[in-house]
Amino acid sequence: MMKPVARLFRNAKRRSLVRDERGVAAVEFALISAAMFAMLSAAVDATQAVTIRRDLNRLTAEIAQVLAACPNEVCVDTTILSIMDRRANIAPQLGTIQLGMVRFNEKNNQIDGNSLGGNMTYLPADMNARALALLNDGDSGVGVLATYTHQPIILRLADDWGFTTMNFRSSAVTVRLRKS
Repeated sequence: MMKPVARLFRNAKRRSLVRDERGVAAVEFALISAAMFAMLSAAVDATQAVTIRRDLNRLTAEIAQVLAACPNEVCVDTTILSIMDRRANIAPQLGTIQLGMVRFNEKNNQIDGNSLGGNMTYLPADMNARALALLNDGDSGVGVLATYTHQPIILRLADDWGFTTMNFRSSAVTVRLRKS
């Protein structure tokens, strides 16, 4: 007599478990939240990348304009030292930014290596080409190069997907003095 009652109880319990929908929302949330979290962090990193690129471009252009406004080489060199001392205040959101600034003269369709001043010892190829395109023989110019390495917000998740760091680079070349 006891066996049929126990069997009936087990079958009834099994049927109610199949129809019971408590906890379905928690399981759905667990499955969907991981994908949503990954998409949110990717959107935040993409937004940061756009913002960093914009900030670097603006920073290099503004520093180049400040250096170009100097009337002589001493002023340019002093301004470069001042900017380097205040680098953390100029770009507080870009703590590890590297700034290179240089003044130069164009002579016989090339950048005069003896006229370089600032904290750069040479002009990279792209900046050199831009300088030669802007300057005439005897003109003076300034160049600014900013580089920044960005690490994603959720580094472990980014490592899993193959994204570790992004390197950003921006440069600006401006004419300082035109030969009269």
